[in-house]
Amino acid sequence: MIIFYDKRTGNIFAAQDGRVHDEKQLECYVDNGIGKENIGKYIIGWIENKTGKMEYNMDKFELLQRFEDITPFNPLDCKIVDGQIISPDQPTQ
Repeated sequence: MIIFYDKRTGNIFAAQDGRVHDEKQLECYVDNGIGKENIGKYIIGWIENKTGKMEYNMDKFELLQRFEDITPFNPLDCKIVDGQIISPDQPTQ
């Protein structure tokens, strides 16, 4: 999953489903009007390139599974704080 968020606030505004992404998918971005320079990407899963697969944030894989459950947990309810994805039921400092 590629999660798009506002770098200034950490608010998540879009997500691209999937567990394995190629380099072309990484080039895409979603702009909600805040400008490309303010958009961050948070990846959970694998990036596949010519040399193989690279893991990203696999410690958050359980959260990715929660997003995909039958009763889905919405990634847009989360926030990015100091480079980490924080779910609403997780305490922040």
